Amino acid sequence: MAQIALPGIDYMVILQIIIVFGSATVLLLIDLLIPANQKRITALLALVATIAALIAGPYSHAGITMANTVAFGSSTLIVNSIILFATAISILFASDAMHKQGIERGETYILMLLATGGMLLLAQGSSLITLFLGLELLSIALYVLTAIAYPRLASEEAGLKYLIIGAFGAGFLVFGIALTFGATGTLVLSEIAARIPTTGIERGMFFTGIGLMLVGFGYKVSLVPFHMWTPDVYQGAPTPVTSFMSVGSKVAGFIAIIALVQMLGPEAQVISPVLMGLAVLTMLVGSIVAINQTSLKRMLAYSSISHAGFVLLGVLGSTQASGLRAPIFYLAAYTLTNLAAFGVIMTLEGSNERDLTLADLRGLWSRNPWLTAIMALALLSLAGVPPTVGFLGKFLVISAVWQSGYAWLAVVAAFASAFAAFFYIRALLSMFSGTSEAPRATANARSTLALLIVAVGIIAVGLMPWSISALALAGN
Repeated sequence: MAQIALPGIDYMVILQIIIVFGSATVLLLIDLLIPANQKRITALLALVATIAALIAGPYSHAGITMANTVAFGSSTLIVNSIILFATAISILFASDAMHKQGIERGETYILMLLATGGMLLLAQGSSLITLFLGLELLSIALYVLTAIAYPRLASEEAGLKYLIIGAFGAGFLVFGIALTFGATGTLVLSEIAARIPTTGIERGMFFTGIGLMLVGFGYKVSLVPFHMWTPDVYQGAPTPVTSFMSVGSKVAGFIAIIALVQMLGPEAQVISPVLMGLAVLTMLVGSIVAINQTSLKRMLAYSSISHAGFVLLGVLGSTQASGLRAPIFYLAAYTLTNLAAFGVIMTLEGSNERDLTLADLRGLWSRNPWLTAIMALALLSLAGVPPTVGFLGKFLVISAVWQSGYAWLAVVAAFASAFAAFFYIRALLSMFSGTSEAPRATANARSTLALLIVAVGIIAVGLMPWSISALALAGN
């Protein structure tokens, strides 16, 4: 009787994944012993686990393991670090905001760890099955987190919408994986790259599968026309969850898209027109529709859609000119900036459950100069104003597509940036004009620390771009 041969496992390759999933499992049991009014202990333990995984990154081994399904390298280290940093900051924000609003639950932080594990699996996946498992682990945790503010109807509705749309996108992804496997006979990315059909029905089947997988990942990163869920879910979900979702899932989803594009090698030119069309639509729709928004969370939702288009430009450029530098740097810049913006919104919300609007920013300077400075910095970075990290992110992306021979795309990106600057500057001016009788917003030590870290990052990385870009180049 033939015995089943189990694949060898190099645990040092998946060290960060082990720490995150292992901590989530242990914390699930520990949380049962923590009183309902002391769930900040769970938050602290989750934060410690995230920092431990972040520290473990440089000690992980570069290589590939588990039957060529999980890989780790220098570029993976950078992406994992961005994801874990975003999780740590999100936990700090959540432990403050959700406690103030009376919706703090221990499972919030456990689900954030599980979602982070899914993101790491996406970032390290070298097989279509691993990418699918990572996406589903991430998605299921985010579905629950979105609806976790029970009994708020807006949160429940957002969770249901996200679940339905997410399941729809997963269907496209699975169908695409099936077609790709049927055309190549393998699920490992490196083996698929060596077996891309050159003629016949298999070639059509293969690129149909690639297209369907792009649709599946497009839903996750909010590419137009797969973006319609984004503003509703961002608005309905608790703001700490919206913040976490807006950065972590976008980083992981785009890394999966980059893996697919790099797998194609020279054959990426076949899908380049599709990627160009998606990038242009995403940048313009996100930038233009955001102008009409008065809700801060909906405005930032459409802003995130626009920024997804810019990241996709970096993916296009990564196929030829600048490697992974542009998209990785842009994702790092977006992470720092979006965390700062949502952090200010969470502080302004306080114990208030209502959705903040542009009117709530009026006269913020007179109420809290500290928060005004952080929000102004975030808005300027989102608009791409130097010397913020957002400026360098857009510069690298536009330079990458220009050097790749897509000069017209660089021009479209410049126009999209101009449209986007309108609503960022409008919000900025609102903070310094008028007066408001709203109470002074205050942040506790955890939120203050998180805001300080991201604010320093926006300036420091903007002035010292080699801190990330040089590391990203090392992964090429």
